Amino acid sequence: MEAVILAAGKGKRMGALSNFIPKPLIPIANRPIIEHLILAYKNAGVSDFIIVTGHLGNQIKTQLEDGSRLGVSIRYKRSKNYELGPIHSLLAAENEISSKDFFVSPADFIIDPRAIQTIKKSHSRMGVTVAVDIASDARTGTTIYTCPTDLKKGRVSGFCEPFLKGGEPHLCVSLLQCNTSIFQYIYKCLENGSNILLDALNLLIQRGQLVCFVDVSENFWFDVDTISDALRANEFALKTGLTPRNNFYIKNSKQLRGPLNKKIKIDLDKTSTIRGPAVIGPNCQIGPRNLVGPFVSLNQNCEIASSAIVQNSLIFGNAVVENHNHLFNAVWYKNLLFQSL
Repeated sequence: MEAVILAAGKGKRMGALSNFIPKPLIPIANRPIIEHLILAYKNAGVSDFIIVTGHLGNQIKTQLEDGSRLGVSIRYKRSKNYELGPIHSLLAAENEISSKDFFVSPADFIIDPRAIQTIKKSHSRMGVTVAVDIASDARTGTTIYTCPTDLKKGRVSGFCEPFLKGGEPHLCVSLLQCNTSIFQYIYKCLENGSNILLDALNLLIQRGQLVCFVDVSENFWFDVDTISDALRANEFALKTGLTPRNNFYIKNSKQLRGPLNKKIKIDLDKTSTIRGPAVIGPNCQIGPRNLVGPFVSLNQNCEIASSAIVQNSLIFGNAVVENHNHLFNAVWYKNLLFQSL
């Protein structure tokens, strides 16, 4: 089975950071968002990917290449009209899809592999299956109206508004499994002047086609749209150990003083302290009198000079945190600072 990952958009809600790096490559616990997603699919038994690129797409291709480093197969398709919305990015992948049934998700998405497995087991080949978080009390995101046959699954009444009788509002999760018949409804929406993918799914419902939901509220998932979202996802990933193996992972809330692991070339001055959970990549330097952590991801080839305090932050892009800096709830990319609002 294949998965189509939509990685074309600019990621405007990430602010100016998206001018320099595509949002799917922002490292959460020192692993790019899109790699978290690919590995989740892989652990759920999906290993063939079509990645649709657009904004800064060459950076994504350079990072992932053919997927062999991650043990998967990746091919790419560029969307010429990605600025018009995800519906055009999905259309760009149409001729690349070789299986009748496939997954679709955005690239700025982290999810528990068990949620993907749940969708696979429940999916009907006759229609579309959508992930839903019934337990969420979030006030933002896409509202999905559901008509449950039991507490965990049932038929979708509509997106943003109900079209079938009944229907309870819940939060839609950015994961769906569908078949290639969805494209005829996408073309119909475009003919009607709509560039919104949800309108194609609503058209399916209105035409009597089967659109079902499965509750994945027992599993973790994150839409990483903003700096704040990235920091929340990073905190969760550090707590649960979703870190690369060739990094130095400090678990729980213990404190650690230098010197540090020589095998991956991390230089930690003996006067500095790291408070977990935190992760440090290869070839990093932490100078004297620094306090690092908790909830800090220091990516490879980065440096913290001296007398700095760094907490709840992402540092990457060969960044150097200068002397006496205090970073809280921040992303430090190269020599640029981006903070959560």
